[in-house]
Amino acid sequence: MDTIIHQFGSACEVCIKNKSRRSQQIGLLSKLGPATKPYEIMSIDSVGGFGGNKSTKKYLHMLADHFTRYAFISTSKGQNARDFISLIDPVAKQHQIKIILADQYTGINSKEVKNYMKSMNITLIFTSVDCPESNGLNERLNQTLVNRIRCKINSGEERGAWSKIAEKCIREYNRTTHSVTKFSPVYLLNGIKSNIVPTELQENNYNLKADRDKALKNSTNNYEKNKKRVDRTRIDHTFQENDLDYIENGNKMNRNKLDEIRSGPFRIIKKVSNTIYEVEGPKKRKEINFYHSSKLIPVKRMSQ
Repeated sequence: MDTIIHQFGSACEVCIKNKSRRSQQIGLLSKLGPATKPYEIMSIDSVGGFGGNKSTKKYLHMLADHFTRYAFISTSKGQNARDFISLIDPVAKQHQIKIILADQYTGINSKEVKNYMKSMNITLIFTSVDCPESNGLNERLNQTLVNRIRCKINSGEERGAWSKIAEKCIREYNRTTHSVTKFSPVYLLNGIKSNIVPTELQENNYNLKADRDKALKNSTNNYEKNKKRVDRTRIDHTFQENDLDYIENGNKMNRNKLDEIRSGPFRIIKKVSNTIYEVEGPKKRKEINFYHSSKLIPVKRMSQ
């Protein structure tokens, strides 16, 4: 009886579209890269909600290097194309950036930014829809930096504008030994030893090339450890072109309580990567129809 009920529920369109509980998540952990040198892969992100903290600026923008974990930031009143270009341009003029990974903000997913990326010979890759873990490195950086800014302001340690405090926090972050690479971002990027660590605890002899190799190995080991942990709770499923699938109906924060949780079914047009698929849908821009496999549920029949 339980088996029959489960088969019926997994094939029932009304159940799939409206019930919040679902079976194991589809899609194993994967990553872009890995980056093997500075500026090979970078990711950009933006976070708002800072208005009124002794500054007219409301947004914090971050550009993070995947290999060294070094972060560049800027603050602005909005999230338009010029704001993102202003963050990238000083870095891109001094170093050749190969790839930039970005969420699908309107300002980034604009003709102006795309033309700029093309002129600088930078490949722009968009993350899938409503899937912050697709840009996990930047999401973790966001959390770390915002927490640090909040602590400084609410402890009374700093009394200036939040935008100035953010600049101080990012300098501290870049000089601090990273828990994954085991080296500070500023050292891996520029070979500058951090003075945030007491002199007596620093090593006098160091080799930047060898340390970068160690950092890459440490990052790889950390990823493999996380992959084993995450994949234990995931289903490995490969979608095929023309498969019919249900997709999550936008971010739950933007849905009415009684809106359908999932919509569809929609046809898969093509496989973009091991975990991202282009899905046929009502959106006009192509990138918006890119979905992570964890957001897809295959159509099942009772016979299955």
